[in-house]
Amino acid sequence: MTRILLLSPTDLDLPDDVVVSGVLDADTKIEHRRVAYPSCPPIGAHDWALADLAILTAGQDAQSEGFQAVCLADFGDYGANALRSVLDIPVVTAGRSSMLYALTLGERFSVVSTDRDRVRAKKLVHDYGLDTRCAGIEPAETDMARKDGPEIIILAGEARQRMQPAGSATLIDPVAVSLKIAESLIGLGLTHSRHAYPAPQVRKAELIAALSI
Repeated sequence: MTRILLLSPTDLDLPDDVVVSGVLDADTKIEHRRVAYPSCPPIGAHDWALADLAILTAGQDAQSEGFQAVCLADFGDYGANALRSVLDIPVVTAGRSSMLYALTLGERFSVVSTDRDRVRAKKLVHDYGLDTRCAGIEPAETDMARKDGPEIIILAGEARQRMQPAGSATLIDPVAVSLKIAESLIGLGLTHSRHAYPAPQVRKAELIAALSI
């Protein structure tokens, strides 16, 4: 059996029992845990740092608990790099994985988001070097069927429920994509590079947990 830990913030409207019908293998088990951010929703650098810490605390013991991968459902990708430094199992994020996956299906993508994720999404597009491949960060209420340009539309956060019709564009659910990618990485025996994400010289799991209280 394949076990994947899915972490999502408490303000994200995601069912406790996450079922991705017809996407994951029958023997893949998803354990969904909600994470309370100290500042929610996170709207700037201060809040983002606290969200990083909250996710790191929630996921740092995933490997010792027997999980084979961790998925982060928040499109903001909070805490991902820190988790990769302390875990040897794959850590897959909704934001980065869905944007890169979109480019296997088309030349350009748009991200549709609510106010909660818009600023962070713009930052991630820039940080990941995808400015020229992103057609825009659009409000969830936008009628994408009337807009020219986006071939692929990524539905960030609450936009998964509030998206208007998108015409012929391909829609991507970041949570489903991240779970399937995690499953495939497990099957391929792949994880992140230690050159990119070196392990800490001294693990301070108890300190991290204490700081997040």
